[in-house]
Amino acid sequence: MKRVFVLFLTFLVAPSLFAWGQKGHLISNEAAAIGLPRDMPPFFLDAAGELTYLGPEPDRWRATGESLDAANAPDHYLNYENVAGLKLPADRYRFIDLLYKSGTLRRHGLYNSTAGFLPWRIAELEDELTTEFRIWRATPPGSFEQKYAEREIVSIAGILGHFVADSSNPQHATTNYNGWVDPNPNGYAIDCNTHDRFELYFVTQNIETSDVTPKLAPPVLRTDYFATALEFVKSSNSLVEHLYQLDKAGDFDLFRKPVSAEGKEFATDRLAAGASLLRDLWWSAWVNSAKPVRRGVASAD
Repeated sequence: MKRVFVLFLTFLVAPSLFAWGQKGHLISNEAAAIGLPRDMPPFFLDAAGELTYLGPEPDRWRATGESLDAANAPDHYLNYENVAGLKLPADRYRFIDLLYKSGTLRRHGLYNSTAGFLPWRIAELEDELTTEFRIWRATPPGSFEQKYAEREIVSIAGILGHFVADSSNPQHATTNYNGWVDPNPNGYAIDCNTHDRFELYFVTQNIETSDVTPKLAPPVLRTDYFATALEFVKSSNSLVEHLYQLDKAGDFDLFRKPVSAEGKEFATDRLAAGASLLRDLWWSAWVNSAKPVRRGVASAD
């Protein structure tokens, strides 16, 4: 019943509001839940339906108010070309200070949030998740406090999944996020349908969770959350031109029949990479929560 309910929700909201499309985010969180190691707490393993539902949640917050729109939108991307030459700190406020002091904002004509904060948002949520698992360990078994902690853990973990999935899409890691804006000798698409053509329409019509789960990588324990998130964004950025090459070849054409094998391979590879990392982060938060916190340090790093 949970699975049916989640699929029903796919059709309740206009898809143009969502990155990866609502379906892509549902797939990513569901695949991560399916791939979880069995040593996770039973309540978390049993929360697969809720974790899946929460995958698109941060996109449901869009266009809901000026203050939230200002804070939420930059968390979904990092225009890596703008910051590629900088040594990026794990503190997002020191990053903003670096943008000013390095002249990056002036050189690229940016506001202080324009470059985006995606890896910081991932690391912040992962720190929260580790802390909540640590709190859960300290609560009396079966107590109301433990049940409240479980709700908080599932909520944070599901929302974390959204940003990890965003980071798996090369279009969330580049200034060329919706049409090629760099010098364009290869004639890549410059229309503003490029983003939706790949992550919304193509994925919604052609990809299922069962296409993604066989591609999940073996679990890896993560300890430096920001470095992990940043490296993953950089790896997505390295695939931007390949995505545009596929787009130019018509591999994301919604009306192409049969469906492009190359386009489907690329989309499922990226969704599987994101789901694998998300599974790792959920599991790592649990494992790392058993370690004592070092004095003056709130994260597991």
